[in-house]
Amino acid sequence: MHRYWKKFLDISRGFHLGYLLLASFSIILFVLGIWEILEQRVFQHRTESTALAELAVRGFLVFALLGGWTIWIVYHFRNQLIDQLSITEDRYRIIVENSADAIITIGLNNHIQSWNKGAERLFRWTAPEVIGQAIGLMIPHKLLTAGELLCLAYGITQASEVKNYQTERLDRDGRHIPVNLTETALISNGNVIGRSQIIRDISELQTIEHQMRQSDRLATVGQLAAGVAHEIGNPLTSISSLVQLLERRMQNPDHISKLGRIKSNIERITKIVHELVDFTRPQATDVQNVQINDVIKSAVGLMTYDNRSQKINIELDLGPDLPRIKASPDKLHQVVVNLIVNAFDALKEKGDSIRIITAEKSFSITIRVEDNGSGMNPDVMDKIFEPFFTTKDVGKGTGLGLSVSHGIINSMKGKLVVTSEPGAGAAFLIEIPKETQI
Repeated sequence: MHRYWKKFLDISRGFHLGYLLLASFSIILFVLGIWEILEQRVFQHRTESTALAELAVRGFLVFALLGGWTIWIVYHFRNQLIDQLSITEDRYRIIVENSADAIITIGLNNHIQSWNKGAERLFRWTAPEVIGQAIGLMIPHKLLTAGELLCLAYGITQASEVKNYQTERLDRDGRHIPVNLTETALISNGNVIGRSQIIRDISELQTIEHQMRQSDRLATVGQLAAGVAHEIGNPLTSISSLVQLLERRMQNPDHISKLGRIKSNIERITKIVHELVDFTRPQATDVQNVQINDVIKSAVGLMTYDNRSQKINIELDLGPDLPRIKASPDKLHQVVVNLIVNAFDALKEKGDSIRIITAEKSFSITIRVEDNGSGMNPDVMDKIFEPFFTTKDVGKGTGLGLSVSHGIINSMKGKLVVTSEPGAGAAFLIEIPKETQI
């Protein structure tokens, strides 16, 4: 019995009934007490009809007081609940409006009903511009024709939600943005009245994943390259020694010429082996206090001896007073030379230019090598740092220069990235963290 009574009190407390009942009993006892005093002091001599009238008046007073008290309590609690609901609504509205993700709601007619600040930042449309517009405004045409809206609607019908669906959306300028989308049905009184979407930009995440996959590939190829370099290097040394011995003993000019070609190819193979070793062991040596601008000037000075530099303009835009960093000047020199040579190969050698820019940022020092050559398509950009991948003609490149450069910059805890479009040139950006600063 005590358990049921406690449960009743808990329920009453939850609905404020306990307070209402306590107040009501207090009113009844107060009225009865006052009436009892009046009977003892005022209504001592009364007839039966007077007693009945008094009883009726007493009942009416109790009813009126209880009714008024109940109305006041209901009005008070109603206002209190309205205030609490308003506070809760404001709290959730602030959470939604200030969310880093885009949060939107869509009606049954596929028109946008709400648009938070996160959506404004991501897609660069303001709320007044898109509310009332069809959701197809921000969906790429290829996805609309493929029936993405129907697929999402089917997922909502079957499970009332679609979680972590990776797709693309368009911003105000028509730029494709890779996003992670979670869609949930909005239900009122058992009926679906629309749906909400939480959209998260995953561009940076995809970039990081791509870099991790590329690093894994480079590590795997690096292990293979180390073994290949070792296996080739030893017999190559023996072959080179025998060729030099035969070259000294040969008298026939034709035979000497053929041995010269063999020797030239051996030197080419030796160069590839050395680059393989550099790729597999890109750690900087001879570490010094390096001034980036001095390294770049030295590399550009070296490239002036290349005949192609006479037809290609190299512009320097070097940031003043860059702090020195702890690095190997020879390795950095090698990276800059590799990037300039790569730019030479991409240019038409007439009226083209290469621009090298250095700058200091909050946490890093940057080197940017730009050219206005033929550019690259996305497929080439995905493979450009892979060993032995090259777009040059046979015999004009080993495909290891950029791979080695990538490894050297990674050994400095920096990063080397490329941006390019077909026909719009290419830009290689090096970022070296200041934690290596002296």
